Amino acid sequence: MRTQLSSSCALCCLAMLLAAAPPVLGASKHFRASYEHFNEYATKAADLYFKASKAGEKNILSHLTAVSAIYAEKAYVILNLADVLEHMAAKRDRAYVTARLDDVRKVILAGIPQDIKLLADLVENQENEQVRSLGTQVVNEMRVFERNTENQ
Repeated sequence: MRTQLSSSCALCCLAMLLAAAPPVLGASKHFRASYEHFNEYATKAADLYFKASKAGEKNILSHLTAVSAIYAEKAYVILNLADVLEHMAAKRDRAYVTARLDDVRKVILAGIPQDIKLLADLVENQENEQVRSLGTQVVNEMRVFERNTENQ
């Protein structure tokens, strides 16, 4: 009976500790995944660009390459700030990094909806299946990145 009570108490304490933990805990792994995906998509778009012969396809692939590279860098910034925050112990330092992270999040979140709409519109009517598929992957990753950034 006594060991059952002590293990229940330990589980309760662990649950309270996890509930009180900052929401950023473990967030860097989500941004690392987005960073890697965006880099992969930028590489694929660049490869397809050099294989494309139509000017319209080249235009969209050029845009996909640029957007993917830009969002890879944005994910990398949040990844690093979240990682630093996860490893900080001093409350004052955590408050400072949290404030910087919030500033970065606001700037990034301000532009994502327009970027998603523009890219989705460009890709939607694309005849080339590879370009349309890659564009859809980039748009979906942008939506995941937006959701993760909002929940950060």
